[in-house]
Amino acid sequence: MKHVALTILTLLITSTAGAVTAEEFVRDFTIQTERSLKYINEERALEGKRLYCEKLSDEQVAVIAEAVENPETTVAEFVEYVGNNMKCYPEFFEPLGRENLGGFLLNTKAYVMDVLMIHEVLESLNEGRSPHDSELILESYDPDYLERLLNSQ
Repeated sequence: MKHVALTILTLLITSTAGAVTAEEFVRDFTIQTERSLKYINEERALEGKRLYCEKLSDEQVAVIAEAVENPETTVAEFVEYVGNNMKCYPEFFEPLGRENLGGFLLNTKAYVMDVLMIHEVLESLNEGRSPHDSELILESYDPDYLERLLNSQ
């Protein structure tokens, strides 16, 4: 019986060992997003396309923080919430939002572009691996990888 209890305790400890705190995730996600924005905007400017926001505002960082308040938030829930609320890529006609048919038709591209960027950032935090939708967001990446990446540049 002791062995079973010890095994369960070991599994619980190792299964949460990869998790980061919400604050660490927000910091790392913000750092990587702003690095990605710089690169994405440089490429889009060369192509003459609309640019994303230059950097994340306090409101956008707050959206990210709200999304990870619950440690049980999955990658899919995070992407859905942040994608709907980040608004980094400019909407075509902001007064309509996406609440009605006209807003949906005119502004869906902004949502899609934000979601694509969120996925790109999550992949870059995971050495190019896209985290599974059912993974917990706070366990979805290796924080040491970002540190190594930042130190290598």
